[in-house]
Amino acid sequence: IVWYTALLTATLAALSATTLVLLDRSLHTNVDTSLLSLAQAIAETVRRPTALGPGLDELVESMLGPGAAERFFRLLDPRGRPDPRLAPRDRAQLPLSTEALRNAADGHETYETLTLAGRPAPVRILTMPVVEQGRVIQVVQVAMSLEPVETARSRFLLILLGLAPPALLVAGVGGWFLARRALAPVDAMVDAARRIEAEDLSRRIETSDNEDELSRLGAVLNDMLARLERSFATVSQFSADAAHELRTPLTILKGEIEVALRSSPGEEEHRRVLTSCLEEVDRLSALVEDLLFLARSDSGNVQLTETPVNLASVMADVTPALHALADAAGVTLSVPPVPQLWVGGSTSMLFRLIFNLGENAIKYTPAGGRVDIVLGQHGADAELEVRDTGPGIAPNEQAHIFDRFYRSDRARGRGGAGLGLALARSIVVLHRGAITVESIPGAGSRFRVVLPLAAMQG
Repeated sequence: IVWYTALLTATLAALSATTLVLLDRSLHTNVDTSLLSLAQAIAETVRRPTALGPGLDELVESMLGPGAAERFFRLLDPRGRPDPRLAPRDRAQLPLSTEALRNAADGHETYETLTLAGRPAPVRILTMPVVEQGRVIQVVQVAMSLEPVETARSRFLLILLGLAPPALLVAGVGGWFLARRALAPVDAMVDAARRIEAEDLSRRIETSDNEDELSRLGAVLNDMLARLERSFATVSQFSADAAHELRTPLTILKGEIEVALRSSPGEEEHRRVLTSCLEEVDRLSALVEDLLFLARSDSGNVQLTETPVNLASVMADVTPALHALADAAGVTLSVPPVPQLWVGGSTSMLFRLIFNLGENAIKYTPAGGRVDIVLGQHGADAELEVRDTGPGIAPNEQAHIFDRFYRSDRARGRGGAGLGLALARSIVVLHRGAITVESIPGAGSRFRVVLPLAAMQG
């Protein structure tokens, strides 16, 4: 409010000063215009034969008044001497400067503002030549007191000084009241935001139904709080799931080691225990590596060195491993011939992408079912489809299947950490592609990956 009042005061002062200057200039311009009109009328009268008769007296008195005509009018000869024919009437003591006389001799008028003895206010004087046939025959001097100008200016200044303080007071109080009223919702938002903590992100800022800026701000803050709540929930769920997934192999490791310590097994038993422990360590290492990759992918710290990758070669490398999994699960795996398709990316990551999608399809397809992996070209993109005849995915679960550690109720007994599809999506995003799923419960699922072809594919 202080800054508002100070700015308003400065603006009002500047406006008042500008108005005062313009008023003063306008008043002086009016005086000069009046003097010029009078001088021109006198000059026109002087050029007539009866110039010095009653007509001139009446003209001057009508424009200056009877008293002012004697004090503010003179008629001079070209040398600046009073015209003797007007001596009884010409009692004015208007000064005639050398510059004004020289300008009159050259045919130019001169305006001057002078202070005369005994006059309370300055006087505006116009000295103008009367020219006839290119020759100066007379010099006219007319003057007007600037007292009305100064009076008008003083009154205007007093009005400004009298009205400005009350106006500033009213504006300041009004601005304070409006600011308090306008900022009250902001204060309420601040108080509400201060009460919201990480442990209670479900609270929201109250907003009105008005479509104003503050309502939109409140809506944006509520949206941000909702995203934060979801993020905290995801982090919390992630921590719980990670702890659960890490606890299982650690429990197995601990049990195997405790059994080995309590007994005196032979060499074969030692080998079995160590082999089991090594398998669990490998499982832990793979899980930690997957978590590290996802964390780096989320933070944008995965450095992807793009090289031309032939998807046909990647498919040829991954197919034997998938065939082994399919044979063990009693599932028919079909991989039609693959065209030569080149994309920019990482061979190891693309291998992991195809393997994860194929492994996921085989895992959830019952024995006797079928899995098809088809790779082809669609426009400027490579398109990978993994289709299965499994139980399908419920519509309410399809939005979460790419979340880390997410497993549907039917999938919880099939093992795995629930990171395969999350890793697949991260790899696709790193390669500037897209992954989608279409599924009908009871009719299988289809995962579709689209990757942009490399420039050399053109």
